[in-house]
Amino acid sequence: MTTAPSVRGWCPGLHTPMQAADGWLVRVRPPLGRLSGQQAHAIARAARTHGNALIELTSRGNLQLRGLTPDSARAFARDMHEADLASADAATEARRSLLLSPLAGIDPHAAPDASDVIRTLDAALADATTLCGLPAKFAVAVECGGYVPTGTLRADIVLRASGESWLVVCGARAWPCTGTAGVEMVVALAHALAALDAPARPLHDPAQADTAFAALGVLDATRPAPQGRHEPPPLAGILPGHAMGAVLPPGPIHADMLDDVALWCTHNGNGHMRIAPWRALVMEHCATPPPQPGLITDPADPRLRVWACIGARGCACAPRDVIADALSLAPDLPPHLRLHVSGCPKGCAHPAPADLTLVARTDGYSLCPHGRADETPVDSGLSLAQIQRIMRGWPRTLQDATQPNGRTRPA
Repeated sequence: MTTAPSVRGWCPGLHTPMQAADGWLVRVRPPLGRLSGQQAHAIARAARTHGNALIELTSRGNLQLRGLTPDSARAFARDMHEADLASADAATEARRSLLLSPLAGIDPHAAPDASDVIRTLDAALADATTLCGLPAKFAVAVECGGYVPTGTLRADIVLRASGESWLVVCGARAWPCTGTAGVEMVVALAHALAALDAPARPLHDPAQADTAFAALGVLDATRPAPQGRHEPPPLAGILPGHAMGAVLPPGPIHADMLDDVALWCTHNGNGHMRIAPWRALVMEHCATPPPQPGLITDPADPRLRVWACIGARGCACAPRDVIADALSLAPDLPPHLRLHVSGCPKGCAHPAPADLTLVARTDGYSLCPHGRADETPVDSGLSLAQIQRIMRGWPRTLQDATQPNGRTRPA
């Protein structure tokens, strides 16, 4: 028995747990996207003590822990605060919702002042005690360029490196600035957006950005924001700045794996790792990947182009184990195509369109080519065998589906 999808409109946090089918879940947002070995061990220990020892990496570069109770979630939050992994209160923690380029400060081709800008922005947001009332899931990003190009992170406000200067990008407008001025503008812009008291976010309603820039008196100083988005490059294998990347396949890992990676960083690197928004762990000053089975260290691995939610393992909305199904389909994924296997139309694992989106139903999968999980499918009731044949015949099977009365279903 599955339940209808419920759109919560917010994300779970450390101080705001959310109930799931396998218990309550919480998220840890590593300060500045970085974990020491000691902090990683603290998370793994707390996952075993307070939850079911399962950890996921989210699309926002957070660690999500599962299987908690209301009481153990509070104890977990106390442990994270003691480990310097979180603010003491929910309001401060929410303001520090930053998406960060994972190679900031180590990529020789990235903005040289990126680390200073990130630290200054994090501190400014933490101190902005009057900043409240922003829409749910509001986020700020910092993109420093280099190996991970600008245009890869989606957020409501983006502080983006641009040559030797920076841009504050919001909606369809960009304000050129220095790094220091950019930090001040991000905080001021966030206050202006909060004052609008609008339910939507500027990421989805660019007119809000124009209104906010105008309220600050700088609309005439803005220019059209750079167009186009970029897919992030593989963060598996050797990376710039003497770093090593390892990507997790879809699904959770056991806390023991985080312990093992932390030990590897301690003995083969500088003892620190970074949590990237694309299920990746970046080990600093590390030349060889951890030997743990399951980690993806080959940049050509097709699983790097697959997204899947927790599915029936931990969500009452999902009728199938979409993680197992996604991994079984990965070997047949055509080169350069992206696959999203969703347990329901919410599409939590990958809200953006994918080349091939599958949505689980009790009678099989619905197919949404070049779309999102909440879009109208071109076919439904597909078995895994039928989907495999569709993928092997791509793009002919997609062309068949777009014909009048066409079906993707192979005979």
